[in-house]
Amino acid sequence: MSLTIRYDSRHAARINQDIGLLALPAASRKRIFNHAGRAYLKASRENIRQQRTIYGNPFEKRKYGKGKLLKNMGRSLKFFSTPNYVKVTWPNKSVAKLGYKHQFGIDEVMTAARMVKIHGQPDYEANATKKQAKALLEAGFTISTGKTFKSGPNKGKTRRKRPSQRWIMENMKLGQAGLIIRTLRNNTNPPKSWKIPVPERPFLGMAGGDATQILTREIEQERQRRAR
Repeated sequence: MSLTIRYDSRHAARINQDIGLLALPAASRKRIFNHAGRAYLKASRENIRQQRTIYGNPFEKRKYGKGKLLKNMGRSLKFFSTPNYVKVTWPNKSVAKLGYKHQFGIDEVMTAARMVKIHGQPDYEANATKKQAKALLEAGFTISTGKTFKSGPNKGKTRRKRPSQRWIMENMKLGQAGLIIRTLRNNTNPPKSWKIPVPERPFLGMAGGDATQILTREIEQERQRRAR
C-alpha cells in the first residue's frame, strides 16, 4: 500500500498547511489551533455586531420586523480546540441549532403549538394588528358603505369600499380578522406546520483566504518558537 499526494496549484496553500501541521507534535498543533480559534471567534463576534457575512456583505434582512439578527448570540459564542481542529460554536445546543440555520440557510419549521410557546396564547378579543390589516387589504377585503346602487347591472346591491388599515385595527378583533384572512385566502383549514424560509447568512469564522492566512501565520510562529 502506498500514499500518493497529488499537487494542485489551486490548493497549494492548504497542502502546505497540512504538511506543516503534520510535521509538528500534538502540543504544538493544539497551541496553533488555540490561537487561530481566538482569531476566528473575534471575527465571528464582529460579524454579528456589524450584521455582516464573512464576505463583508450585510445580512439579508428579516421579512418581518426590524430587530437585529442573532442578537446577543455573540456573547455566548465559544471556540474549542484539539491537536486536529478548532471549532467555533455555542455550548447550548438550541442556540447552536439556531446559529446553524442562519449560517447555512436552513428553513425553520413552525407549528401552532410552538407559536403559542414562543409568543403566548393570543387574545382573540384584542384589536386586529397592523400586520392583519395589511393582510386583509392584500386579500381584497372590503366593507359596506351602507348605500346601494340605484341603477345599472348592480341595481339594489350594496356598495362596498376598501377600508383603511386604521379602520380595521379600530373596528375588528384579532380572532375575527384571522378568520376572514383565512377565508379570503381559501385556507379555512390551516396547516399543522409550516416552513419559514431562513436566508443563508454565513457569519462564523472568516472567508477561506483570511482563515488560511491566520493558520499559516500561527504555524510559522510555532516553528520559530520551537527553533529558539
